[in-house]
Amino acid sequence: MVVMMAQNDSLELARQMTVLGALGRVLRRAVRRVASVDRLSMAQVEVLRTVEANPGIGTRAAAEQLQLVPNTVSTIIGELVTAGLITRVRDEADRRVARLNLTAQGEKHLASWGETQDSVLGAALERLDEADRNAVREALPAVRRLLAVLETDSTDARDGTDARDRTDARDRTDARDGADSKDGADS
Repeated sequence: MVVMMAQNDSLELARQMTVLGALGRVLRRAVRRVASVDRLSMAQVEVLRTVEANPGIGTRAAAEQLQLVPNTVSTIIGELVTAGLITRVRDEADRRVARLNLTAQGEKHLASWGETQDSVLGAALERLDEADRNAVREALPAVRRLLAVLETDSTDARDGTDARDRTDARDRTDARDGADSKDGADS
């Protein structure tokens, strides 16, 4: 009975979590309305962010990180190269591999996008009362852990392993380190 109630609670919570997807979409539209940078798709922005975080990354590795098929990422990379936002250079050790890096224009674009996103989201958060801002702040560590579980499960599904053992270990670690999370150490 208790297990069934927990499953129902989790299912109801899962249904309510769709609000996070809506938050992302509305935020992207708001940023696009006020951004002084060229209009790029969110997929293009995500590829730029991946290249920024991993200079010299290859197309296949970028696709794996983004959880997209390589030919989709390759098409996006071609568009970004044409736009002058990234460079694609053949690896000297393995000529089949192209290494990706941001151009100065790509760096400027991402910085402008990030500043605009921070400004838009910051202004919206300011319109909330303090209790709501605190509730959002306190929810972030748990949302980050949920994201990590989903990413691990997705990776495990691709490589055929079972995530339960690692998830159980992570739960034990989180429980042991719970005081840190409550104090905002995860933020």
